[in-house]
Order: sequence, then C-alpha cells, then structure tokens
Amino acid sequence: MAGITYSIKKNRIEKSYLSGFDRDDESGRLYFSNDTGIHRIYVQVIDSATPGCEWGRFSFRAQLTENMSLYAYAVATEYDTWYDEKGEDFSIMDALRSDDIPDEVKKRFFSEDNDGARFIGKKDILLYDLTGRYLYLAIEVLGAGEGYIDRLKVDRRGDNFMEAFPAVYREKGSFFHRFLSVFSSIYNDVGYEIERLPELLDVEKCPRECLRVYAGWLGIDLSGDFLTEEAERLFVKEGYMLNRTKGTKACLARVIEIITGEKPVILENNTIKEYLEKGEMSESELIAGGIYDVNILIQKTLSDTDRQQMIYLLNQFKPLRSRLHLIQLRDTPTLDDEVYMDMNAVIAGDTYGVMDDDMELTDDIIMD
Repeated sequence: MAGITYSIKKNRIEKSYLSGFDRDDESGRLYFSNDTGIHRIYVQVIDSATPGCEWGRFSFRAQLTENMSLYAYAVATEYDTWYDEKGEDFSIMDALRSDDIPDEVKKRFFSEDNDGARFIGKKDILLYDLTGRYLYLAIEVLGAGEGYIDRLKVDRRGDNFMEAFPAVYREKGSFFHRFLSVFSSIYNDVGYEIERLPELLDVEKCPRECLRVYAGWLGIDLSGDFLTEEAERLFVKEGYMLNRTKGTKACLARVIEIITGEKPVILENNTIKEYLEKGEMSESELIAGGIYDVNILIQKTLSDTDRQQMIYLLNQFKPLRSRLHLIQLRDTPTLDDEVYMDMNAVIAGDTYGVMDDDMELTDDIIMD
C-alpha cells in the first residue's frame, strides 16, 4: 500500500468542482485565460480505503504569469460526511461542488482548526502532517492572465529513501526526513517521466513538438507554422499510407484534404487535352504547360506564405516529372457570354490575376 500513486486526470477532474478553468479531457490539463482573475478547483475526494492513512506528497505542474498567486489546500479526515444544524448528514464533496455555498465557507473546511494546511506558491507539497482515510485537495489561482495546471498526482510513498535507514532516523517530519524528501522528489519525478515514455510514442497523446520529429522519421517535412496541430497529427497517423500511395491522384487529394479540410478538384493536363480533342471542353487557361502538369482547384483562401508552404508540402507527394499549379477558386460567381441577367445573377467585383513563372504576356492579357 505504501507505493500507491493517485493520478488526477480525466475521471477525477470530471467529478471535481471547477471555476475559471477549461479542461482538456484527454491530457487532464486545466487551462485558464479569463479576465475574472479567480480560478479554483476542488478535487474529487481521494479515498485510500485505509483508516489512519499517512499521506506522502502532492505535486503538480503549473505555468503562471508573474502577477498571479498560487494557493494549495489539503486536509485529511476519517469521514466523508458532515452533519448540519438539524442533525442531517450530507456529503462533504457535494458541499464543495455546490454553487450555493460561498468559497469563503468552503475554505474553512481546509483551515487549521480542521487540521488542514495551506501552501503558498508551492507545486511540490509534503503531506506528512496529514492523517486520515479521505484526502481533500483544492487549488486556487488569483490574478488575471493565461496559464495552465497539469500532472496532478498524490502519492503515499512519501520518502523512498527513509526505509533504507535504521528506525531511529525515521522520525516523520524531522529535519532529516524533509532533507531526504528533496532527493526523493527528484527520484519520483524521474520515475514518472520513465513511466510516461510510452505516451511520447502515442500520436494521440504526445506533445506537439514530437509530431514533426515523427513525421521526419516517415520522410515527411512538416516545417512551417501553417498547419494546425490536428493536421500534423493526421500526417503522422496516415504517413505510412501516404508514402505507399505517393505519386497518385488519391494521395494528393488526401494531403490537401488534411491541410484545408475540403476535397479538391484535381485536373491533369493530359486528361484535359483529351476532352479538348473530343470537343467536350472549351479552351481554358488550365491547359497551360506540359502534359505532366497537374492543376489543383481549391476554394479555401490562402495567404502567399501559406500557399508556398502548401505547394512545398504537396511537392513531397507529387508524381515524378510533374508540376503542380494551385488555383484558388472564388466564391462569387461571374457572368459569361451564355448567361443573361435574372434575379439570381451576381456580378463580381474587380479581380486581379496572378501570373506564375510559366505564363507569357500575349495579346489577350491587359495590365490594369
């Protein structure tokens, strides 16, 4: 029992009371970015199922701005219910989750009069003075700003090294005990990081910084900041299949769908010329270039930088010897010679063309 560790993640956070926090269900990270300056969490009670349980350490990771204050509260009890003035019992956790009870009243539960403890600015907290079956925890962040709290966990191990010394040195809460706790905390953190190694190889859970490294292992360069995190994860997840289908129309279509979220229209010049010979298509600027050129039509509006980065990414999956032409379609329809004005017709405003490297100035081009 001495080695039990309680991780405070999705299940416990869902049952906790949150105020001013936004949670990430997958990672258990708690974000705060509102302007109220008050962020609180009353953590779902931890039941050790052991009367007189001696608690070891409460730790978490927090990123705050300089003008923000961090408070942590803890109390251990042998019971999980209280009695009101009428003698009726009620759940302590239900009271902490209630919006009808002011926070000032809730904080009294963690006061020294109730054998509770308050910690200011600490993220690694020793709970050696707390004894009881049920452990109640709370975190309060005051001050406007952005940040997060994550990796909340409680362990009953306390100090891993104390058992290696004779009993005369094992006085709980002594100077020697607290001195060893520094090294014990480092030891526990290293063990925690080792246990998290499988998560670093999980595409769904790994940090975003790892995604470009994993994509590089698959031969895909995701450099640049124009992709969303979701798109980067999809490239890593589907990288194997994209490499297997590299050089095909389906591969290019899937790459563009991952980037833009929409299915493109891909026209190959050799196919267009077949339609022209059959008379099924009128003369178009899409046929400019050789038979290996590919025209990609999308509706999403891209900046010049995003456009160049998208072409760079597409070139990693294009067919050999081919050249890609990325054409952005407009949402506004235009009138041609075969359309007459009716109630549904729309006249487009001024438009500006962009000439690529292969376009030549002819009699049909007018410079505005």
